[in-house]
Amino acid sequence: MEAEILFETRGAVLVITFNRPQEGNALTASMAKMLHEKLKAVSEDRALRAVLLRGAGDAFMNGHDMKVFLGDANAIQEQIFLKVQFFYTAIREFQAMERPVIAAVDGRVTGAGFSFMLASDFVVATQRTVFNAGYTPHAMVPDGGATHFLPRKVGSARASEILMLSEDFSAEAAERWGLVNKVVANDALQASSFALAEKLAAGPTRIYGATKRLIDKAFDQDLNAQLSLEATFWNVGVKTFDFHEAIKAHAAKREPKYTGA
Repeated sequence: MEAEILFETRGAVLVITFNRPQEGNALTASMAKMLHEKLKAVSEDRALRAVLLRGAGDAFMNGHDMKVFLGDANAIQEQIFLKVQFFYTAIREFQAMERPVIAAVDGRVTGAGFSFMLASDFVVATQRTVFNAGYTPHAMVPDGGATHFLPRKVGSARASEILMLSEDFSAEAAERWGLVNKVVANDALQASSFALAEKLAAGPTRIYGATKRLIDKAFDQDLNAQLSLEATFWNVGVKTFDFHEAIKAHAAKREPKYTGA
């Protein structure tokens, strides 16, 4: 039986493929655990400098696997606990890691898949992609950080509409609302998203990580606190090898060659 998630290293890019195409790649507890364990294992691997998320078949991820909610109440609670524990850990890791995370989305993007997309730093979508928060139709509270990320991206009014009404919306709307960085032809997703991943993987990884932290904190503190945090990261950044390489490259009028260190 083929694994529910596939992990492939392509150069400096870790490609993660949700691999339950017959089930729309719906998230299971075992998938969440596999993802958690892999991210933990590679957390200190500086050779990996970008992460690309994608789904096999005709969907990125069509929500949670609802079969877990059938059966004995105690067994259901245990499965929910395991799924939430590992699912949330993976979301936190995507946000905490210095590496940029790119979601290449196609087909249906709902529920857990919607949250994974929101937790990513960049999103590339096909023209045919259909988005839906997908929680309230199943009487489920949004999870995976959806209520954290979405209001920051689209504002509280639009977030309420998306999360509560759970209506389908298009890639065009997602791009217009700032949920998607780029919409591409249906057959161009893999090439376009991997090209972006490679470009980011060749950049100053630790500076990307600092920038991620600063963007995340921008909604939680005032200007003085943000300036102070910028200064802190500046002091860290100028000690990196990549900063010194950038200065040398600028003086020599050549392109810098970053190592992520």
